[in-house]
Amino acid sequence: MKRIIYIIAINTIGLCSTFSQNIDSFKWLEGSWKIETGTGTNLETWKIKNDSTLSAQSIFVYGKDTVPQEKIELKYRNENWYYHPVLDGQDETNSVQFKVILVKGTEFISENPDHDFPQRISYRRIKDQIFASIEGKNDGKYMKQNFDFKRN
Repeated sequence: MKRIIYIIAINTIGLCSTFSQNIDSFKWLEGSWKIETGTGTNLETWKIKNDSTLSAQSIFVYGKDTVPQEKIELKYRNENWYYHPVLDGQDETNSVQFKVILVKGTEFISENPDHDFPQRISYRRIKDQIFASIEGKNDGKYMKQNFDFKRN
């Protein structure tokens, strides 16, 4: 019985620490990150906006043309962190938020099980690379797309 209580206590402490993270827990995102493709470069640039919000701009550059992709905010509201992407041309009131469910070192995972696709977005930094992914069910089939960024 003591062992069960101990396990529950440890899991609860871990869960609580996930949601009490401050902006310092996400500073590793700061800077410009790129993915080279056959047709151009995808750039994602993260900045600290204030003590409760990071913002990012994602653009695609090919040749002399620059195409905005999305704006992202990682924000602390109502005692939780949220990943909030807004696609270029999308009305922000129709955008979807993903609740951050895990923050550990240089990694975070966010989820919105009610979204059509993706239901999960994650970022993990290793040295000068960020490995991001979107995943979930799309038309009943599991899909995952990886985005491997390098420091720009």
